[in-house]
Amino acid sequence: MDKIKVVAVIIGCCMVLCPIYAGNTRFSGMGDLAFLFEDDFSRFALYDFAGISAAFFEYDSVSSTALRGSGLFESWRDDSLTYYALGDAIPDKLVEYAPVEAIAFYDTIPVFGLIPCELVYESRRTEETYNQFGEMSEPQAWGLRLGYSQLERRIEEEIDYLRTPSLYLVYAKPLSDNLKLGISGDGFYGVYSSQDNTDKVTLSPFGGGGGISYNNGILALGMNLEYHYPIFKYEGPFADEQFSGHAVSPVFGALLAFSNIKWSSALSYRWVKLNGSSDGNSIGSLKIKGYSAKSVFRMSSYFLRAAGFFEYHNNLPLYIDENDSIWFETGYSSYRFGGGLGISLTRLTAGFEGRYGRSESDDRVAGTVRRSSDYGVRIGAELEVVREFFLRGGYNYSEFDPDLENSNGMNDHTVTNILTCGFGINLFADSRIDFAYNYKQSHLMLTDERVTDHIFFIYLKRFLGLNEM
Repeated sequence: MDKIKVVAVIIGCCMVLCPIYAGNTRFSGMGDLAFLFEDDFSRFALYDFAGISAAFFEYDSVSSTALRGSGLFESWRDDSLTYYALGDAIPDKLVEYAPVEAIAFYDTIPVFGLIPCELVYESRRTEETYNQFGEMSEPQAWGLRLGYSQLERRIEEEIDYLRTPSLYLVYAKPLSDNLKLGISGDGFYGVYSSQDNTDKVTLSPFGGGGGISYNNGILALGMNLEYHYPIFKYEGPFADEQFSGHAVSPVFGALLAFSNIKWSSALSYRWVKLNGSSDGNSIGSLKIKGYSAKSVFRMSSYFLRAAGFFEYHNNLPLYIDENDSIWFETGYSSYRFGGGLGISLTRLTAGFEGRYGRSESDDRVAGTVRRSSDYGVRIGAELEVVREFFLRGGYNYSEFDPDLENSNGMNDHTVTNILTCGFGINLFADSRIDFAYNYKQSHLMLTDERVTDHIFFIYLKRFLGLNEM
């Protein structure tokens, strides 16, 4: 039972507190300015912003193929602890639909939120076409993402691994000029194994969904409904445990797009229920209810750019044991807001963003409440040195206050500094390469521990069929 309690605790903390890097190599090199500007994987569209599968048809008009990925090396100065990461070994779907933080024998594994290592293929046909036999092909768009990520942790002489292959498919087609229909499917298979293979965990929330969107050029509306069947298995030397069940998540999104102003909002809800068993006996059930809301506002005027954002998350994990007694019930909530200013000139793009957030955990069994806060600033720039060759750089500062109890007046903050740099090359008219490097150092004031990260990002893209247009 204690294991399940730990699982639920970390699920809530992960959903509220985990730091996320930019999902775009270009921005990772220029200070992670994720709200001011647009680029691949961060466009101001219902597909990127709210995950509306039907809006994938309007995401772009050109077919393309791409490779993207990331890597990380993290070392702790005082503790004999290092991490090696290749891509995103704990994807969002695993965090949302399965007790993923239990994978290291119910110890905490950090969620780095890196760019996944994956092959991305997008096929688009925006107009009716006819082949040599006169057969018509209707407009449609479909996409494929095939990925693999890995996380290795070394504690002194012990090594454990987490490997996560992944698959994602999306298909969309127009029903009329303004109405689109879309479907999607995804699957992850996270496998954790300890050094001697005595402990093994598999996580596999497979599922799919569909949605519809409306777009008249100024107003875009969309909704999506996904279903997943999470399976969590633990195999150990003394007991085997399994949790499986159902997860349903509707999402609603809206986008207003004028010539100089864009405003997008999304609202999502998640319901998860996992029933547990051990050696054929019930060990209770874990339920998760949660919802989130987010909104981003962007404005452009000549060369000036401005943005503001707000997001709110609320999650309630509830564990009921085999005797129908509430063993664990803690509500997690958080909000975050911020904004930024920037410029976009012919050869120079630059800006800064400020962010502030607060989180709260309400243990309804023990009757205790814990709060934490964090804030940070980000600055970055991109300069076109010569035609189609870009240099990028940036700096991030953040401070996290966990509000720990019994700290005896000592400073329990964590201060983080990140230096970013990178470059981009547009090769000819149909190819592109981006590379970024981040140097991150965190100082845990309470223990004087220092943690150093070296993080790499790469992105290769080729547009298809440009010569035929």
